[in-house]
Amino acid sequence: MNMRKYLQQTFAALGLLLLLLPNASQALGCWLNQSGGPLSSTLTLPNNVYISSTAATGTIIWQSPLQSISVYCTQSVGENVYFWVNPKNQTLAAGVQIGILFNGVTYTQTSGAINTGIYVPQGGQVTSNLQYSVVILKSSNSPSSGVVNINNYPVFQLDGKGGLNNVPINFNQLLNGSVTFTPGGTCQLSAADVNRSITLPNASTFNFPSVGSTFGRTYFTITASNCSTGVNTATFKFSGTPDSNIATEFANNGTAKGVAVNMASAGDGLNIGANSTNNTRVVNVQAQMAQLPVYVEYYRTAAMVPGTVQSIVSVTMLYQ
Repeated sequence: MNMRKYLQQTFAALGLLLLLLPNASQALGCWLNQSGGPLSSTLTLPNNVYISSTAATGTIIWQSPLQSISVYCTQSVGENVYFWVNPKNQTLAAGVQIGILFNGVTYTQTSGAINTGIYVPQGGQVTSNLQYSVVILKSSNSPSSGVVNINNYPVFQLDGKGGLNNVPINFNQLLNGSVTFTPGGTCQLSAADVNRSITLPNASTFNFPSVGSTFGRTYFTITASNCSTGVNTATFKFSGTPDSNIATEFANNGTAKGVAVNMASAGDGLNIGANSTNNTRVVNVQAQMAQLPVYVEYYRTAAMVPGTVQSIVSVTMLYQ
C-alpha cells in the first residue's frame, strides 16, 4: 500500500471536516455595560394597557418610554450588530404582536436583521449606546375580552446579520406585565383641543445662553370627554416635523433661526419626540373623561437669529 498517498487522502479528509465545523470564536457577543455584564434587561408594562378589538390592524397600542442602554460587543471577525425582534418566534397573544421603534421606524419580526449602526472591527471590542422604544401593535383576530399575562417575553436579541446565535452571549430585551382586551368604544376630543393655539411669551436671544436652553414654558391640558362606558384608557399620539438639528424637537416654521419647540408631558417632564420617539401617552379614563397635562416651550438648537416662531403639532387618539 502506498502510505504517502494514504496520508495525503487522510489529511485532505480532515481538512474538509475542519472546514465544515462551526467556528465558535467568530460568534458575536454583546453584554450590557461591559464585558461579562448582564445579558438581559426587563421592562414592565403599566397596569393600564388595554387593547380594543375594534382598533385597526397595525395600530400601536402601547409604546415604552425611550430606552437608552450601553452595550459592549466583541467579535473575532468584522461585523455589524443587528436587532432581531422576537428571537424565540413566540406568539405574544392572539391579536397583538411585539415590535421596536428605532430611529423613527417601527420594526417587527418580519423585518429580519435590523442594523443598529454599531460595527465591531475584526478581533475588536466596541462600547456604544442604543436608543429605542418597545411597542405593542394590534394584529388581526383579537378577542373582544380577556387578559393575557406576559412573563419574560424576549422582545429582541442583539446578534450578527447571519442569524441568531444559540451561545448565551447576546443581550436580550425582556418584557413583563399583562394586556387586557376590551370590546372598544369612543371618546370625543374637547372643542378647545380640536384646533388649539398656544401663545408663548416674547423672548430674547439673551434668554438662551447655550444650545439646549429653554424658555417660556406654557402649560395646558388635552381632554377627551364623553367616553363610552367600558372605555378604560385614551392613548394620545403626537406627530410633527422634527427640527433639522435636534430631531426630538418640533421644527419652527417661522423666521427665527436656531430655535424649535419642545413639548413634554407635565406629569413627568419627559419629552414628546417629534421624531416618533416616546411620542405616545396613555391616560386612564375616569368619569368618562381622560385628561393629559402637557407643556410647550422654546428650545435653542443652534446659533440663533431673531424672528417669529410657529410650530404645528398633531395629535391622534385611540380609545380602549
